[in-house]
Amino acid sequence: MAWTFFEKVGTTVIQMLVGLVLMSFLYPDDYGTVQILVVFTSVCAVFVDSGFSAALIRRREVAQQEYSAVFFFNVLTAVGMYLLLLAITPTLARYYHAPVMLQLAPVLFLLVPVNSLANIQNTLLIRNFGFKTISQYTLWGTVVGGAAAVAMAVAGCGVWSLLGQRLVTPAVKSFLMWFRSDWRPSGRVSLRPLRPMLGYSSRLLLSDITNTIYANISELFIGRMYTKEALGYYNRAKQYKDMPVSAVITSVQNVTFPALSQLQDNPEKMRLSAHQVVVVMNFLIFPVMFGLIGIVYDFIDVFLPERWLPIVPYFRILCLSGLFAPLSVVSYNILKIKSDGKLIFRLEMVKKLLATVVLAVTIPISVKAIAWGQTVIYLSDALLNLLGAGRYLHWTVWQRARATSPYLALSVLMLAAVWGVRTLLLGHVALWVVLIAEIVAGGAVYVGLAMLFRPEGWREVRLILAQGLAERFRR
Repeated sequence: MAWTFFEKVGTTVIQMLVGLVLMSFLYPDDYGTVQILVVFTSVCAVFVDSGFSAALIRRREVAQQEYSAVFFFNVLTAVGMYLLLLAITPTLARYYHAPVMLQLAPVLFLLVPVNSLANIQNTLLIRNFGFKTISQYTLWGTVVGGAAAVAMAVAGCGVWSLLGQRLVTPAVKSFLMWFRSDWRPSGRVSLRPLRPMLGYSSRLLLSDITNTIYANISELFIGRMYTKEALGYYNRAKQYKDMPVSAVITSVQNVTFPALSQLQDNPEKMRLSAHQVVVVMNFLIFPVMFGLIGIVYDFIDVFLPERWLPIVPYFRILCLSGLFAPLSVVSYNILKIKSDGKLIFRLEMVKKLLATVVLAVTIPISVKAIAWGQTVIYLSDALLNLLGAGRYLHWTVWQRARATSPYLALSVLMLAAVWGVRTLLLGHVALWVVLIAEIVAGGAVYVGLAMLFRPEGWREVRLILAQGLAERFRR
């Protein structure tokens, strides 16, 4: 988890810096147009994987023919999805009144086949806990992709710089995985070994595809019912909210699934491990989300053109949704490990029914209402995942609320300190000085309160750091 977290933090910092540079050259409607196309690539990526990666990770023993079958399925499906996307591109361009999509789409949709090429190498590394290797390749891809995007933006390529970043990053990662991996598919193309995995993978596919659609459908409506400029503001707010969340959550998602899978025959150990992961993630996520809520206005005012200030209210609302991610992700992993997929599917149907109601109510109102609706959807997802996982871990909502309350209280006090510093200094010193003072005050207050009250997450983080330093010292 340490390696994955390091990679995600590094990736987040690079993406944030690259994003700030690109936003200085680009406009909100550029991001809105590209995001509409990205939604379709995200949906297709789920079909390409079809739950087989999770099925391979979950199995105790996997043969070469099974890896090869999944590889050929991934590549063939990716090619089919790319051709389908090309076929619907003219319709998309007309529907969203964006003729530029006709030029952008054939290039951006290459993401689908490019991402499919290294699925098996990535799965093998996850099964063998090769997260250090994955982290290194991801960082290299992010650095090269970010450099390409900045160079293109400075050269005046405009919206094409966004496509350069999105394509170069996975292409470099896939190349490194192929170049450094010993695995190669068998020469004979056969999909027959997929049959034993179809039951589990198909149910997971239904769950993942509905999750992906509902996670992105609001952006499709914003792009059509409002403006692509409004979608650009909303998308940038969502992306910057997702960066720190992904740094923590993807680490949890990728590592805890194979790790907890090995504990599936030891319920008590699984329960304790899952609890430890959640409290550590809460300890990290809560101050980051509340801290970003506190400094976002001054941050944009210092680093970005004034045209980007309208993202502030969307960003602050969406940050609240990030608070529910640790519990939701860990609970969902427990469900993937312990259930046969049927319970996951039933829970997803309930989630999507609630999400449909929320979207139907909020979409016609305003973009800000949509942001509030997304926060409600994230909360309901976390609660339902918890109720499902509670069958296997004997968790209750009250237990989780008690375990979460210390980090909520500390983070609220931290936010009060940030806004207090802003009130005292604003108008008396330069804005960049105010921003630095806010960050320093927020960090000092949160760490100080953690040292004073010593919540479980603080103790676990200290233990993890101590063990890591001891291991490094021994080496």
